[in-house]
Amino acid sequence: MPDQPSLLVVDDEEVIGEACRRVFTRQGFDVDVSTDPDEGLKLAQKGDYRAVLLDVVMPRMDGVRFLETLRATHPNLPVLIMTGYPGIATATACIRLGAADYITKPFTLEELTRAVHRVLRLSPGEVGAPGGTSQGSKTAEPAFSGPALGDETLFWEEAWLRLSKDGMAWVGAVLPGVREAGLKSVQLPRIGQTVYQGLPLAGVLLADNRWGGEYWAYEESTSPDVSVQGHHALAIPSPVTGTVVNVNECLQQEPGLLVSEPCGRGWIACVCPTSCEEEAAQWRPRRVVLFTSPQSVGGGQRRRLAALGCQVVEATGREALVAAVCDQEVDVLVLDGRAWGDQGPAWVEQILSLAPSMKVIVVAGSDPQTETAYRRHRIFYYAVEPVADGEMADVLEAAFRSSHRPRACKADRRKGGGEPISGFAITHRNGQKVQLYAGPGLLRRNEGLGGQIVQRLLDRAQPVVVIVHEANLHPAALAKAAEACDRLIVLTAEDTGLLPGSLSRQAKPEFAAVPDWAANKMVRLTIQPDAMGGLDGLDPRTTSALAEHIVREMSQ
Repeated sequence: MPDQPSLLVVDDEEVIGEACRRVFTRQGFDVDVSTDPDEGLKLAQKGDYRAVLLDVVMPRMDGVRFLETLRATHPNLPVLIMTGYPGIATATACIRLGAADYITKPFTLEELTRAVHRVLRLSPGEVGAPGGTSQGSKTAEPAFSGPALGDETLFWEEAWLRLSKDGMAWVGAVLPGVREAGLKSVQLPRIGQTVYQGLPLAGVLLADNRWGGEYWAYEESTSPDVSVQGHHALAIPSPVTGTVVNVNECLQQEPGLLVSEPCGRGWIACVCPTSCEEEAAQWRPRRVVLFTSPQSVGGGQRRRLAALGCQVVEATGREALVAAVCDQEVDVLVLDGRAWGDQGPAWVEQILSLAPSMKVIVVAGSDPQTETAYRRHRIFYYAVEPVADGEMADVLEAAFRSSHRPRACKADRRKGGGEPISGFAITHRNGQKVQLYAGPGLLRRNEGLGGQIVQRLLDRAQPVVVIVHEANLHPAALAKAAEACDRLIVLTAEDTGLLPGSLSRQAKPEFAAVPDWAANKMVRLTIQPDAMGGLDGLDPRTTSALAEHIVREMSQ
């Protein structure tokens, strides 16, 4: 056995292979990755690997045939099966061929590491080579150290992202209305999970029962992993669509980093984006002018704003101030009241005469007369030094809030009425017929998700046929619907263990007794329902994002 043990990962999803490489390289393994099953089989037959991590569903050769061929030459090589399509027949076939273990996508870094350790019969503290964790350590060293602070921070609502040079997106959030002392735990996404812009990325558990900020509440019974009696759960939206390749497991031990260092050590996940061109227009930098005196340049105000993801331009005199406030891409100005003293209110008057829509935030001492003088000029906010924990995050969120997106709010369960429908049918310009076929009770013609889907299709000048008959997902009904179109998108609501409003996509889904020709036309979209098992409890922002992603799927 070589000094540095090696693993082989065979998976047609490049992001999964890359995630495995990064995870296990830091644990002391040499890792080879192949996205081609034929090439992977040759590597497995020729190489000296401690174990093979094998996907089941791959083009040209599935995992069962791969394993069957490999067993002819390597009967004792440990193989860990990875699949997003678990089934009794597949599991039985793999076990019959001597698979050492079986793990279902999406999985967490900890689950994957435990599975490999089981396959190799390693103890919790033993990783197998230099560079791994020391004896007695309970967890492996994180694969990534975090996002580079020099990269540009962009925002989608309160969620932020930084695109690194390798194309990966580091994502997190600046949480308004949340204080470090009240943040109890974090539910992270799973490695291999697909996250969608505007839909839940992560969940946090708070120690009180208040609802606030730009987050939406879901019932305590929805997700036992993050909600317990007497606590309150919030979901953080993803700023980007893509596949999760790594998560910040430090947040499990130090959830307060989400508040104390939100754009640094409090990052949430690393995502491989899949829809950058479509979604980039929704990202915005938070550009802020910091108007301060020459003696205060580079002080605490700048560091505080930069730590919250802002791009800070410092102005110290009239010329620099005029240039900064006349920049059409800057909407927020922070005035250092202590630096300007009694001159501050006069400066605010000049600023608003140059840029009447500028949101001016004054940070100054606790002096009622000074505060009154500033407020005469209709400033956006007056913050008293020292600024309270989390106060600046709240103020910036309010200042940069997008007016064109629906605000997240408590779910209104009093919705009712609206004609139930089973879906929509459209015809693309190339003649391709696409039908959305929804499970019972999920869509109504002019309300909720159904109303938003049809409105978005009409906004794209796409004629829509509304299907009003009662929906059912019986095999005969699905086959009949598939026969009438070129692509059939089946929409369901099921408990997937994710946060409410989360979306899962499965191509060629397995429906019992549905013929292969029909399944080949299908894509299944599964929404994690609310606590009542439906979609009415989802907040407007989540519903809006779901509609957008469903319309994208229909428009492909």
